[in-house]
Amino acid sequence: MGLREALRLAPGQLSILTNLSIALMQQHKRAEAREYAEKAIAVNSKTIEALLVLADCDMHDGNLAAAIAGYDRIVELDPGIAEIHNNCGIVLERQGRHADAVDRYDRALALNPDLGDVHANRGNALRRLGRHDEAFAAYDRALALAPNLAEAWLGRGNALCDVNRPEEALAAYDRALASSHDLAHAWLGHGNALTKLKRYDEALTAYEKAIALNPDFAEAWLGCGNARRDLNRNDEALIAFDRALALLPSLAAAWLGRGNVFHDRKNFVEALTAYDRALALDPELANAWVGRGHALRSLKRTQESIAAYRHALKISGDAESVKFYLAGLGAEPLPVASPRHFVANLFDGYADNFDHDLVENLQYRTPLLVADAIKRYVSSTALDVVDLGCGTGLMGEHIRSIGRTLTGVDLSANMLEKARQRQIYDHLFCDDLTEFLQKQKKVFDLAVAADVFVYLGDLSPIFLAVRGSLRQGGLFGFSVEAADNGDFTLRSTLRYAHSIAYLRRLAEQHQLIVEMIEPQVIRREGGANIDGYLAVMRNS
Repeated sequence: MGLREALRLAPGQLSILTNLSIALMQQHKRAEAREYAEKAIAVNSKTIEALLVLADCDMHDGNLAAAIAGYDRIVELDPGIAEIHNNCGIVLERQGRHADAVDRYDRALALNPDLGDVHANRGNALRRLGRHDEAFAAYDRALALAPNLAEAWLGRGNALCDVNRPEEALAAYDRALASSHDLAHAWLGHGNALTKLKRYDEALTAYEKAIALNPDFAEAWLGCGNARRDLNRNDEALIAFDRALALLPSLAAAWLGRGNVFHDRKNFVEALTAYDRALALDPELANAWVGRGHALRSLKRTQESIAAYRHALKISGDAESVKFYLAGLGAEPLPVASPRHFVANLFDGYADNFDHDLVENLQYRTPLLVADAIKRYVSSTALDVVDLGCGTGLMGEHIRSIGRTLTGVDLSANMLEKARQRQIYDHLFCDDLTEFLQKQKKVFDLAVAADVFVYLGDLSPIFLAVRGSLRQGGLFGFSVEAADNGDFTLRSTLRYAHSIAYLRRLAEQHQLIVEMIEPQVIRREGGANIDGYLAVMRNS
């Protein structure tokens, strides 16, 4: 006899009402489950099973305060049920009360220390509190009890992503997916880890798998938008960000993503609006304050830009970059160089459009000009050449004809991949220029650096390293933007400019003979010519 038939014969039977509510809950028929649980409680207000159904219904329906009150009522009746403390911890986490959640998980584990899922939940709460060492210990305990527990592997992957260990995170997400292939959150984590590794095509595929499993997964649409932007598919990125916001209007990071797309397009007014929308939702979103500073700087609203960067500096984990932006506006001391990761990230994101933008849009001729200047002083076409900051290989194309060997060095892996496709370099290295040269002793006949020193202020270390890497009589050809006075300055464009007097003094200090330093328009920007200097020096 079915429960409904039994209930028809005994309408007020407590056990039948309770069991029917439980069965309906298991079938995800929460409205009916709630109805019969309430009828059971009307018969006996201390029926724990029915109270649990009501509390679980409230949890699933988003009535979090009611759910906690329901669980607390059960604890008053019987404080020895571990499941109740665990469920209450889950609800407290949804409220952002992670420390309270840890306390509830601890109470559950005090009753039964062998509950793997509770250890995993505890790890999640500890992770959100930034207590990663304790979180890893909790996940390890969960996996010792249940080696294939997908939620524990997922949590471990998320924690590994937090502490910037993306390769290990990928392995953890793979273990989660091996146990539960349809775990959308694991595909989301997979995408996030791949993004940290700058493997954007693979990241996009992972986000799309998460969306295929859950089309209403706002965070996966956000990841999809960011990956599409990283792949320079900005129209598609905006569609993804809009979808994320339609699903979760409070998702500040999606407004940040929109702002970044508009900034890429040099639509600074729209970018500023989007950043402001992000900050209205999350005033502590540091990257939105940075984006706001960028947009205001581009709009020539200098004091507002400084104020935005100052706010970012209070909360950002990347103080070095923010201070660099402020220095470009004269609001912080002049740094000796651009932050290394700033340069790498800038050109990693620029690699696909670099050649077109510079050659077509900015009338970029610096590699040709530097090559022509060098060739005035070259008597051989069998030189060992190093192209410093080689980028996509624009400089290499102009000096390959005089090189017996051609070595390229750059901080950006993506730019180096473009250079590799030209098939003109004998060797390519992803490295800091000075650190690379310090390992090369008297091995090159020519060092070139076209439009590279705009990211370095103090050139003394690179001059010293270049001289050490050059054979006697070797040449050093480069370009700089022109500064009118002083040694060097950082402009609001975040590019350094250097004076002739400074270049000559460096040559003397490092025993380099100046063959030439001459003024030259090196590119156009914002409709104006950018003045610079071409220089060729010889190792004495």
